[in-house]
Amino acid sequence: MADAGLVIIGAGLSGLTTALFSRDDFLLLEKSSRPGGLLKTEDIEGFLFDFTGHWLHLRDPRTKDFIADLMGDGMVTVNRKAAIWSNGVMTLFPFQANLFGLPPAVIRECLQEAVASAVSRAAGTAAVPGNFEEYANIHFGRGIARHFIVPYNTKLWGVPPSEVTAEWTQRFVPMPDIAQIIDGALGFSAQAMGYNVSFIYPATGGIESIPRAMAARLDHSRIMFNTAPTALNADERWVEAGGRRISWDRLVSTTALPDLVKMTVDAPDVIRKAAAELRCSPLRFVNVALDVPTPLDGNHWIYLPETKYPFYRVGCFSNAVKSLAPAGKSSLYVELAPDTTMPEAEITAALQDFLIEIGSITEKSQLLFARYRNHPWGYVIFDERCVPARDLILGWYRSKGIKSIGRYGAWTYNSMEDAMLEAMAAAG
Repeated sequence: MADAGLVIIGAGLSGLTTALFSRDDFLLLEKSSRPGGLLKTEDIEGFLFDFTGHWLHLRDPRTKDFIADLMGDGMVTVNRKAAIWSNGVMTLFPFQANLFGLPPAVIRECLQEAVASAVSRAAGTAAVPGNFEEYANIHFGRGIARHFIVPYNTKLWGVPPSEVTAEWTQRFVPMPDIAQIIDGALGFSAQAMGYNVSFIYPATGGIESIPRAMAARLDHSRIMFNTAPTALNADERWVEAGGRRISWDRLVSTTALPDLVKMTVDAPDVIRKAAAELRCSPLRFVNVALDVPTPLDGNHWIYLPETKYPFYRVGCFSNAVKSLAPAGKSSLYVELAPDTTMPEAEITAALQDFLIEIGSITEKSQLLFARYRNHPWGYVIFDERCVPARDLILGWYRSKGIKSIGRYGAWTYNSMEDAMLEAMAAAG
């Protein structure tokens, strides 16, 4: 008899959801001392910081009902305020639908190229995009691609968009039609665009309030904290963790797919070779405290496509939910380009200069502290080898009774809602 009907690796959002919806007796293995995974909130001198922005967007009735039952009235709804800083001006997000305010020469280039692309698509003469850069040129025009989409995504991934396929874009890249692009250039944008026009978030305690509430509903005798799996045998159905060998009937893993393959002692060479094809940018970010109440012109986050800045996005937790910083102060997260070699002190100085440039602070001393953080997994790089390699690996594990889920377990780009829905299905 197996030690557990279901073994779950990782007590992040996906693992906790799997446990809560499982009909089997489960054993949850978590390498950290507390649940949450990447949904942890760090308290530094009374300033609260999530693991960069974790804003919850719910559309499915199952997740809406689940979070409502879990959190009661402990969530607030926030309408997104996002902007772009480029060419020395602040414009609304998304760039492609809000050209108004940019220098006239930039607007002219973007509009001319957008119209030419729209005519080409309507005439059926547009090429089939072979990568994300070509996709941007074809669907938005070379001007919008050159001024925002290509440089921003190059900073985010650390590789040029010509190395990335276009398959992941359909949901996450807002797609205005030519009329909306023209209206946006004239300042007539009528509505926010994108999948994240509003979000919900815990009223207090940061995003970690959600996994804490989830863990509180579980039998803690079935959770092993400070227990990182060291080996897994798919054929023999055991995992080694905490100095013991644990047998299972089913296993759900939320660990990053390359790490799962690495720990699997009987993974065949073809699977190991496929895992070596998977690429992901590292996540480097800075938790920053400011002695001002409402920086970034009140925006929740700002995108920075220009290469002169070593960061591609600057967000403010406390602009969205005031409880995340002491009164009169603010908490920021600053996401760094993964390939930047700039020393930390120079990055901090560049951030101070940027905040002065946009009017968020008037003196460098108003930046109270900057704490640097790193994580090996940031954004999956969807190059031409990614999907075939990923699907081969996931298919092999499924054949062994193992489901690998979550953003990095399934090696994808998804939302927190997607992770919960996938976990509900995996719980079986």
